[in-house]
Amino acid sequence: MQNYLFSLVISYLIGSIPTAYLVVKKTSDVDIRKVGSGNVGGRNALEVTGKKWIGAVVTVIDLFKGMVSVGIAVTFFDDRSAAVSAAMFGAVLGHCYPVWLKFHGGRGLATGAGALLVTSWVWIVLWLALYFGSEKITKNVHASSVIALVGIPLVIWFVPDVWSVKIIPEYFTPSEFFTAASMIVAVCLSRHIEPIKEYFNETNP
Repeated sequence: MQNYLFSLVISYLIGSIPTAYLVVKKTSDVDIRKVGSGNVGGRNALEVTGKKWIGAVVTVIDLFKGMVSVGIAVTFFDDRSAAVSAAMFGAVLGHCYPVWLKFHGGRGLATGAGALLVTSWVWIVLWLALYFGSEKITKNVHASSVIALVGIPLVIWFVPDVWSVKIIPEYFTPSEFFTAASMIVAVCLSRHIEPIKEYFNETNP
């Protein structure tokens, strides 16, 4: 439990670094929370500034927040299963609900992807496949993101354990990895509620 709490706090603080807010404020003197979609993430940074390099920088740094959080958990904590689970959850929670911005953050996709990238990158491939596949149908980034997010734990759940253990870290059991991934998904989904409501209102006037 102590490992879990320490890892959770450290990863939350790393995840809560408001990359998009800081970069956009520095380069354009604009509060990203008050323009565009109001989302503190790479996509809104790109749309607000019109500069691809800013969107790319924000996305890469947000990706690294998840990677670094998991890396610290693996390196410094003995109970890796608990510590890494906490790191994955904490980093995304911090990004989505940063204390520095009164808990108004991004949607957690890049940070969550970073956490998964260093634990089991195969699921990033799955996420991208689900996202781009559903985007062709929905024509909406938020709806596609939700479909992809929900699809990840569903697929993990149905993949036989004998296959799952070959693509996840040895310190995780399949059920532990499913729980860790599901916690990431839950936090990200909580930040997609409003845009999904808007999407349904637009498609069902």
